[in-house]
Amino acid sequence: MDSIELNKKLILLGHSEGGIGVLMDLANELSGVNQFDIVKNIDLPDCVFSPELYSIRHFFDFEYDFESNENLNVQFGVHHSNVKYLLYSHFLKKFGIEKERYISIIHPSSYIAPSAELGGALFLEPLSVISSYSKLGFGVSIKRSASVGHHVNLGDFVNINPRAVLSGYVNVGMGTEIGAGAVISNNVNIGSRTLIGAGSVVTRDIPDGVIAYGNPCKVVRENERWAKITY
Repeated sequence: MDSIELNKKLILLGHSEGGIGVLMDLANELSGVNQFDIVKNIDLPDCVFSPELYSIRHFFDFEYDFESNENLNVQFGVHHSNVKYLLYSHFLKKFGIEKERYISIIHPSSYIAPSAELGGALFLEPLSVISSYSKLGFGVSIKRSASVGHHVNLGDFVNINPRAVLSGYVNVGMGTEIGAGAVISNNVNIGSRTLIGAGSVVTRDIPDGVIAYGNPCKVVRENERWAKITY
């Protein structure tokens, strides 16, 4: 689905206090969504939010009746790439939640070029830019004031943090995260499941599965977030 529908309730899979509040505010601003069912697959404390703003219910996955709520749309309640991937795989395998069930939440102040190609389950914060002939995969997050240049390819579950700048003809592999304020030069390829540190300047290709940072950006070590995940 390309945009949020006029449904006042939304299912959020997983939850992180750092990101779920932003998602709820954007969903409410876009179409008045004010009820959220948060479904978690692991035993973590419930996030605490202001009760006067929204109606929020927490569930474990085995408690939630997805069949009775099949008319409700779904989004991720987390932003980290590896956690999104795990949640998507878990809820697909156990409950049959297909990609078509997810919605995209796109703030109206973001710019998307007419020639850009968008996957599902996107989350685009205010003032984000998607330039001409770029291609975004499934479950991509673009944070506030981040810029994606022309002819850029972003794989599934990529996370671009605030004020990062990707120049033209950049490729970013599945599950990679680009830190806040990072700058990626033209024609650079960044592998899958990689983390680029905040403020880095990337002028050369970066391989799969690593943490890299600095100016110029250099590989530092393996990306532990993905080390034990089967993909």
